[in-house]
Amino acid sequence: MEKQDLRIRRTKKALNEALLTLMEQKSFSRITIQELANEAMINRATFYLHYYDIYDLLDACIRDNMNHTMLKHIKTIRHIEDGVFYTEIFQEVVTKILKSVESNEYFFRVMFQSDCDKQLEAYLIQFGHATVMPQIERSFQKGTSKKYKNITLQLIVSTILRVISWWLTAEEREAPEKIAELIVGVVTQGPAYTIGLEID
Repeated sequence: MEKQDLRIRRTKKALNEALLTLMEQKSFSRITIQELANEAMINRATFYLHYYDIYDLLDACIRDNMNHTMLKHIKTIRHIEDGVFYTEIFQEVVTKILKSVESNEYFFRVMFQSDCDKQLEAYLIQFGHATVMPQIERSFQKGTSKKYKNITLQLIVSTILRVISWWLTAEEREAPEKIAELIVGVVTQGPAYTIGLEID
C-alpha cells in the first residue's frame, strides 16, 4: 500500500512539473494530454487514472502550490479580533506569505505568464470564503459589517495578485517587507492614502 501511495505521489508530481514546463513554452489552451504524458514520461491511460482532464490537473496544481503558500500562514486569523484590525500583525503575515511566494517563484511566474491568474484569483476567493471569512465574521458584533464582504474580498484578492505579479517581474525587486507594507496600506487605507495623497 505504501509503495502504491508513493507511486501515485510521484506520478502526480511528474504531471504537475510537466504542466508547468509546457506552460512556459505555450499557452495553456494549446497543451494536449499526449504532450503532458510524454513530458511526464507516462502513458495517456495513467493520466486519466489521476485526472479527469487538463483543467482538473491545473486546479490540482494550483491548489497544491497555493495551499503550501497560504495555509501555514492563514490557518488561524491573528490580525482581527473583536472587530479590530491589527496592522502590525497583518504585515507580519503578508511578509511571510510573500517570502513563500518568492521561494516558489517559478510556479507564480508561469501562472502569470500563461494568463492563469484568473484561476489563482478563484482559488484565493474560495480560500477566503472557506478559511478567512468565517473567522473574521466571528469577530464582528454587528451584522452591517458583513454586508459588502464579497466585493471587499474580491478587491483585496485582485489587488494582492496584481502587486505580486508586478513584484516578481520588476527589474529591481523590493524586499518582501516593503511590499507587505504597501499591501497593508492599500488594504487598510486605500490606494490614495498609500501613495501619499492628502484626503479632503
